[in-house]
Amino acid sequence: MEERISKQELMKMYKVDRLTIEDWIKNLGLPIIRISSHSKYVRKQDLIDWEDNLIGRSCPIGSVR
Repeated sequence: MEERISKQELMKMYKVDRLTIEDWIKNLGLPIIRISSHSKYVRKQDLIDWEDNLIGRSCPIGSVR
């Protein structure tokens, strides 16, 4: 089974708040999967691919690798 990272885990990994994650979803295409209003996650490989696509942009994100 693919590794999944919850929205809360993303907030801790990147040291950002909920609004920043929501901004990344809306404006930068962070590929969040919504199971319910309280259950959201991203597949680890999708997150890595998303980060790779942001290389060269001025976006303050770290890496999950």
